[in-house]
Amino acid sequence: MAYHRKGHLDRAIRDYSRSLEVASDAVEVYNNRGVAFAAMGRYEEAIEDYSAAISLKRTFSEAYYNRGVAWSFLGESSRSIPDLTCAIEIDAGFSDAYYTRGREYARIGEYELASGDLTRAIELNPEYAPAYNNRGVVYSRKNCHSEAIHDYSRAIDLDVAFVEAYLNRGMEFSRLGHYDDALADYSRAIALRPDDPALYYTRGVLHGKMKDQEQAISDYMVCLELAPGHAEAHNNLGVEYSKIGLFENAVNHYRKAIECDGGFVEALNNLGVLYNRLRRYEEAVTLFSRAIEISLIDEEGTKRANAFPEPVEEMMGPPFESLSLSEMDGPKDDIGTMRPKSQNQVSMGGEDLSDLSLPALIMELSDDIAGYPDDPDLYIRRALEYSSRGYSAWAIADFSQAIEIDQDNAEAYFHRGCEYATIGRSEDAISDYSNALAINPKNAEAFFRRGLEYHKLGIPDRAISEFSRSIEMKAGFAEAYYHRAREFSGIGLSDMALRDFSSAIELNPAIEGIFFHRGLEHSKLQKHAEAVDDFSRAIEQDPENSEAHFRRGVELSRMKRAEDAIRDLTSAIALNPGFLEAYIYRGLAHEEIKSDDKAVSDFSKAIEIDPGCALAYLHRGCQYSNSGLRDEAISDFTRALTINPRLEPAYIRRGADHSWSGRSPEAINDFSAALRINSRSIEALYRRGIEYSRVGRSEDAVFDFSSIIEISPDDRVYTLRGIEFEKMGRPREALVDYSRAIEYNHANERAYYNRGNALAGIGEYDGAIRDFSKAIAINPKNCDAYYNRGLVYGDRGFINEAIMDFDRAIELDPEFHEAFFNRGVAYHRMGFLEEAIRDYSDAILINPGNEKAYNNRGNAYACKGLYDEAISDFSRAIGINPENATAYYNRGIEYGKQDRLEDAIMDFCQAINLKPDFSEAYYNRGVAYHKMGLLDEAIGDYSQTIRIDPGSEKAYNNRGNAYTGKEMYDNAIADFSRVIKLNPEHVSAYYNRGIAYRVKRLTDNAISDFMSALRIRPHFSEAHYNLGSIFYYQDRHEDALREFDLALSIDPVYSRAYLNKALACEKLSRFQEAKSAYEGFIRSADGESDELIDFVSRRIQNIR
Repeated sequence: MAYHRKGHLDRAIRDYSRSLEVASDAVEVYNNRGVAFAAMGRYEEAIEDYSAAISLKRTFSEAYYNRGVAWSFLGESSRSIPDLTCAIEIDAGFSDAYYTRGREYARIGEYELASGDLTRAIELNPEYAPAYNNRGVVYSRKNCHSEAIHDYSRAIDLDVAFVEAYLNRGMEFSRLGHYDDALADYSRAIALRPDDPALYYTRGVLHGKMKDQEQAISDYMVCLELAPGHAEAHNNLGVEYSKIGLFENAVNHYRKAIECDGGFVEALNNLGVLYNRLRRYEEAVTLFSRAIEISLIDEEGTKRANAFPEPVEEMMGPPFESLSLSEMDGPKDDIGTMRPKSQNQVSMGGEDLSDLSLPALIMELSDDIAGYPDDPDLYIRRALEYSSRGYSAWAIADFSQAIEIDQDNAEAYFHRGCEYATIGRSEDAISDYSNALAINPKNAEAFFRRGLEYHKLGIPDRAISEFSRSIEMKAGFAEAYYHRAREFSGIGLSDMALRDFSSAIELNPAIEGIFFHRGLEHSKLQKHAEAVDDFSRAIEQDPENSEAHFRRGVELSRMKRAEDAIRDLTSAIALNPGFLEAYIYRGLAHEEIKSDDKAVSDFSKAIEIDPGCALAYLHRGCQYSNSGLRDEAISDFTRALTINPRLEPAYIRRGADHSWSGRSPEAINDFSAALRINSRSIEALYRRGIEYSRVGRSEDAVFDFSSIIEISPDDRVYTLRGIEFEKMGRPREALVDYSRAIEYNHANERAYYNRGNALAGIGEYDGAIRDFSKAIAINPKNCDAYYNRGLVYGDRGFINEAIMDFDRAIELDPEFHEAFFNRGVAYHRMGFLEEAIRDYSDAILINPGNEKAYNNRGNAYACKGLYDEAISDFSRAIGINPENATAYYNRGIEYGKQDRLEDAIMDFCQAINLKPDFSEAYYNRGVAYHKMGLLDEAIGDYSQTIRIDPGSEKAYNNRGNAYTGKEMYDNAIADFSRVIKLNPEHVSAYYNRGIAYRVKRLTDNAISDFMSALRIRPHFSEAHYNLGSIFYYQDRHEDALREFDLALSIDPVYSRAYLNKALACEKLSRFQEAKSAYEGFIRSADGESDELIDFVSRRIQNIR
């Protein structure tokens, strides 16, 4: 085993052999030696060892698996598959065995079985990348490109260095015309395996398709550097050089392709075409002649695919070794050996004529033959007598003797062929008919009978050819028309079959079964009336023909003539009481006319006749399902699937019942099982897509709907996929799908409605309104379309139109609480607060849990100054949803208006806890702190507001004021300056900065800011007052008086303006004006200090 692990296989085999000399029944040793032989390519010896292991241990799954792998390497699928099946039967969880058997099924063209095994391998090992790759290969061969790409992608997800998966996915992309994606995959494969010439060749082909000659040439050149004898690369390089006019280069590479492969027909043709183009006609003719000769030698010559190779399969898993260090098993008892059959038990084929009393005619012919042993006609006559009595072996012997005497005796060949046909030796029969025709090429009967034998061998094209030749030879050959019609029918050419059946009927309407078979053909073409006529003629010819009654009943059922169908099916059952299918179809006809009990009875009778009839359980399950008996239906579908695990409709119907019962996982499993059987089942894809959507798996739903679109696109599926794209936040793709749905069906109300929603979602409101209007035109009772159009009108500011749409939605659905709510919003925006409150109240009445309605009604109450009512509504909104940050915020605002600042702060805190980036909550909490004189806390909240919203002018302005309150004037000036930068027309910022500049004695700056404030707001009394104060201290008393007068003209009770005006007048010795100003101060002195009032009163007394 140590040698084995290190790869020293010869030494390992030597040691295993010595072990077996000591213990000849060591099962693991046989298996391990087999593995070593297989690793050296010595598969026959490996198989012997695996077989020895199996004979010693019949449950040794690894040995069966390893032998199956060895048979596979020898190309023996018919032996490999049974061994792999044994391994699976012993170990149902053996993923590698499923995988390898899947590959073998794929190799022999059994793609459904291959897909099933590879899927099972994946279920057992979800990270089995080679299984995904090989299932992708199977899907590719079935032309299921989307499924193939999905599997290759999954393989790549699991193994990012999986070259074959990249190559295969690239091929699929290229087949679908997705050249850029294909190119990316080929390039990734090359990056992973840069020394593989096939990869460069494949990418070169793709570049050629993309008309990128330069890159195609480059790739072919690299391919040839790695593999100089690559004939296809030389040929394709010649093609690319020819396209760009480098004809000599093209000629050289075509010649090299031919040197590499002298039978390369395409290269010979390509070079011939180029020579013809270059006017080198004789050389062209020579090349074309060689190509034709090669094609004639091998009519089915290998096709050289210049576009793509087949998808690349991953190799099988390694053999299973048993490299354990356990002790060898002891010797086993002799089980005994089989005894060979003794010679006297072996008999020749043919009839035993030892006790036969032969008729006189045969005896007479035998006497004649004795007298004339070289007369072939005598042998033929005796052979015909033998044949007429069923003695085929003796008949064949006599025909053979006639042929030996006369090798050109067409009659003998023909009759011996008939005899071979009688005993089932079709190939010998065909050989004799061919010899007869070589002698007599106009023997129509020989052509006809050779056609019958080709039919038996399952070679319909050759059979058709033979029947056609017989018709040419013998006009009016009704049986030949009849049998050619049967062949046409078998290969699906129903029109041609009908033509031949009709010709045969014209020639001989008495041919048995001819009307019946023409009826079957009419049935295939959905020509039900014609089929009924033919089955009726068949019944006229044979009233006891239960099959004809049955078939006519089926056709009548398809024509929705259920009562007539039931009569015929009942006749079929009367003629054949065990006619299973007749019971099933009669049950379906009963179902059609709603005779549910009779339908169930018929299906149950079918089950009684054949308890293993899966279809009977299926149809009874469907009947139970239609009657709402879900459990009974599921039970029947399960029984059907136990009998036939590949019965696709049973999975679909059981999945539907699981879905209706709310069991989505089980429904999805059933639809998936149906798709493993038929990956193109539209119903299974549709139902699974719906179920994926229901459980929130939108990506999977999109995959299923896309698969349907690839198979059979229609408006319904485009609409559904569009809905899923919207759920995934991909509105542009949704819009494309809704538009495609509308292209397929201009009356698709749902597509217009959903496209309207999608357009509204991306702000294309005009288009949304048009689509909602179209949906309404199709269905004037679509209240959702009215509602959504109302929302869009509201967003566009068309409030009246919005209200009209909400009115209509409410009229159609008086319980539509969202419509009441949004109509309330519209009235609110128009300032119609009473109407808004009424609608919010109706919304709450219909849906007491509508927190938004309480919140908005609270806002409406607040606008009317009804603060208590507002606070009550915000509190109700919070009670419904304690996580509603907006309701806490709004209630905090109302508390602030009532100077309940601590309550306000608590609500703002709660809003911030729920929504940490709630800038407005920080700002208003800052305002509350500011009002309470808690300037540091206010500054902190204003700063948080600015962090969240750097463009908040009011936060900068208020923080500047707070800094001013803390005498931090530089910080205040910086904040006011930031406000002005954000908004050069912000009058308060200029004014506040002016105040700060004045305190810092930056007089010119202060004057400039007050002047800017007055430029923006000329009637700003405080700015005039502060400007006057500055002028006063600058001894510019006239200017000061002017500003104080302007302030008083704006605010006649501005007490400080009166006081400062009086002081300025005194400076100018205008004492009466000063006295008048002091008196004005006294009149407006509410709130001024007693000391100041006393001072002014004394000044008035001093002025006389």
